[in-house]
Amino acid sequence: MNLAVSLLERGRDDAVALVADGVPTTYGELRDAVAKAAGLWRELGVAPGERVAIALADDGDWVAAFLGAIRAGAVAVALNPRFAPADRDALAAEGGYAAWLGEDAALAPAGVPTVLARAAWRVRAGLAAPAPPAPGAAGMPAFWLYSSGTTGLPKAVVHAHSVVPAAARCGAELLGIGASDRLFAPSRLFFAYPLANSLFTGLVQGATVVLQREWPTVDNVAATAARDRPTVFFSVPAFYRALLHAGRAGALSRGVRLAVSAGEAIAPALAAQWRAETGVPIRDGYGTSETLSLMLVGTPEDGDATLLRPAPGVALTSAPAEAGLSRLTLRAPTVALGYWQRPADERAAFGPQGFTPGDRFARDGDGWRYAGRADTLLKVRGRWVSLPDVEAKIAACAGAALREIAVVAVRDGDGLTTLAAAYVDGGDAAAARAALERALALLPPHQRPVRCVALAALPRTVTGKLLRRELIARLG
Repeated sequence: MNLAVSLLERGRDDAVALVADGVPTTYGELRDAVAKAAGLWRELGVAPGERVAIALADDGDWVAAFLGAIRAGAVAVALNPRFAPADRDALAAEGGYAAWLGEDAALAPAGVPTVLARAAWRVRAGLAAPAPPAPGAAGMPAFWLYSSGTTGLPKAVVHAHSVVPAAARCGAELLGIGASDRLFAPSRLFFAYPLANSLFTGLVQGATVVLQREWPTVDNVAATAARDRPTVFFSVPAFYRALLHAGRAGALSRGVRLAVSAGEAIAPALAAQWRAETGVPIRDGYGTSETLSLMLVGTPEDGDATLLRPAPGVALTSAPAEAGLSRLTLRAPTVALGYWQRPADERAAFGPQGFTPGDRFARDGDGWRYAGRADTLLKVRGRWVSLPDVEAKIAACAGAALREIAVVAVRDGDGLTTLAAAYVDGGDAAAARAALERALALLPPHQRPVRCVALAALPRTVTGKLLRRELIARLG
């Protein structure tokens, strides 16, 4: 079994597989490009099982190089090209990359034996002899993703060839994605969410995947959508909020039949606002780098996109956790093999029953509601507080006057745990402050932030997740 072959089995030769910055690539052309990329990796001396880091912007070169490495029997490493140099070098030393492909050879980590820049890659890949796929077992490593790094140096998450076709099951059975769809996920392909749910699902289903090389902004994403007309749109809550705030949601959603949100939990008020302004239903999804695909998905037909239920093919078990909440163990064919070279306490998240993330959930009938990570549950004045719950209450009360709100735990002058908040106004600073004060007055004392600070933007990872540790440093 070879993942690169399995992904490309279904699409017709003359059907469009990718549209990258408006330039189409057919399935026949993509198969040829992947086979040539595999030939070039072998020509460069990359042996089966060795790691190849791909640090390109999202386009056809990225897809061909990534899948070509897998076809050649190597392990493709999806790498954020904007990693800080210290993190980039540390990850390269830990990962022992045999080769690195990026926009500029000068940005390569130290110590990697083979380094190529995009321009040289294009020339050599075009001249390379196509290589047959390397044979391999379903359970062999095929690619690495890195965790978001919200709590420290990102962890290398090892995924197997066997993730296909399971990676497409949620999209096919729950989202109804088929060959006639055009999928667009502006988040970068080194992030599990677009890789699995847009690229992998789209290719398995013979659909068209829309890509853009530019780092996503409201303006360039809206322009890409206007030109390439996606039918399914994948993004993160912060970006949906930005589109609404900029007045671009309605135009972007023309032709879109379904929107999907993941990366972090979407507030019910934001999901409702999106649907009211666009008429497009939004599904909230929960997945991780370790699970690759979405494990839990909301059903907008129920009137509540944030009530999560297991996706097709996902089995879960629950166990009691803090504050009357539950921790879930998720079992699915897309769950990773584990972490690369990490301590036993981190590897313990993987077990015979599946993967147990650090997130907590609240049972609600036959579904689940996301309740934050273990480190967002804390005791204030002897009572449990969920930071995402406090944020949702403030956002619901304040409405459009607040663009974003984040709450963190800090120590007061006596060393006791208390809450502080950072917020981004909706365009009127005075209205935001008044709305915030009204919202805080409705909270019980143990949930009420004692200090609120206005910021131009909340700190986030490149995948859209809130960096609470940075807020703690600013507000503590």
